[in-house]
Amino acid sequence: MKKTLAVILSVIMLLCCVPFAANAAEAIIFDVSTSFTSSNQLISGNTYTVSEGVTMTVPSDLTLYIPAGAVLRVAEGGKLNVLGSIIVMDGGSLLVEGFLYGATNVALNGENATALCELRFPALNTTAGLIDKTGNARIKVSYGSSANGNIYEDQQGTVAYNDVSALGASVMAPLNQYVYIKAEIVEPENGYDKFDDALMNVYFNGVGVPFTQGSHHTLLTTSGDISYSSWISDDAFLKTYNIYLPTGEGYTVYGREGEQSADGETVKLKYGQSFSFRVEIDPEFDMSAYEVYIYNGYGWANLDTSTLLKDIAPAQPDNYGYYHIDKIQGEHTIYVVGVVKNETILMVGDILDMVRNVFEMIKGFFEELMALLGISLGGTEAA
Repeated sequence: MKKTLAVILSVIMLLCCVPFAANAAEAIIFDVSTSFTSSNQLISGNTYTVSEGVTMTVPSDLTLYIPAGAVLRVAEGGKLNVLGSIIVMDGGSLLVEGFLYGATNVALNGENATALCELRFPALNTTAGLIDKTGNARIKVSYGSSANGNIYEDQQGTVAYNDVSALGASVMAPLNQYVYIKAEIVEPENGYDKFDDALMNVYFNGVGVPFTQGSHHTLLTTSGDISYSSWISDDAFLKTYNIYLPTGEGYTVYGREGEQSADGETVKLKYGQSFSFRVEIDPEFDMSAYEVYIYNGYGWANLDTSTLLKDIAPAQPDNYGYYHIDKIQGEHTIYVVGVVKNETILMVGDILDMVRNVFEMIKGFFEELMALLGISLGGTEAA
């Protein structure tokens, strides 16, 4: 009797467990390439994984729903091909670590619906030269994302950036949103921009990511590996600066190698280069007592030089008539002040001579008048 009762109790306990087992979360792995066959094929509470080397396809005539509590994960090396559409319901998740085709066919339905792609940032020591000889990283990497879709507005400060360790990181970022990546070159000298961040390329799955306004940006439509330019030498990343060499009436400014700025064009020089120039005065203007100024800044051609240059000492040429900028560390504008036509100088000289003569004549008249008055007064006093 006891034995029979024990068997009955065991059966009852087993039956009680059956509903719980049926409702328990399952981890389902797709390990053979195939197509989804039903819109409601994914069950709430389950995690579905497209494994490495497997391609799962959503047919063009099918909408696949990812319900609340369900996760569809594409593992690294796996592929999800969305020819139809996927709708991620509120509380559902699509996680892409592998390759996704047809990202525009994925939609979110609800505030808690998520679709994320993995970004894999490498350790900097895996790219040639990005760790210097002292063990310091040559670049500082950060990333952010925005659903705005307006790149101009995003880059005016609305994107929050997260730093990436020099050891690398794998992060999940929102699908179908813009991702912004900064690879800022660490400057060796405070206060100077030796390197140009735009020359440090960022690649997403081996394809160059465009650079504007200080960051690289791309629309995230699949997961991917980030990589950077190799650092072979400093020269490849040196910033280029503008040197404005003016050409005005009566004079032309030439660089030592014949560089010339015509019609407002500029001479471009790499950081750290030296630069020499001379001022050539036309024969009709060679009586001018001109001065040359080197201004730290670029393009200030239409400002009042009497204000702009009042605190700057005139540059002095060497014995060969060349002016020198020993080390380019910023942009410069060259000013040549006081170049005047010889005929103007002569005319001014004639006018000054005439004024001088008139002055002398007036002075002489008053001297004679005072002398006469002095004699008359002296005579009166004497009388």
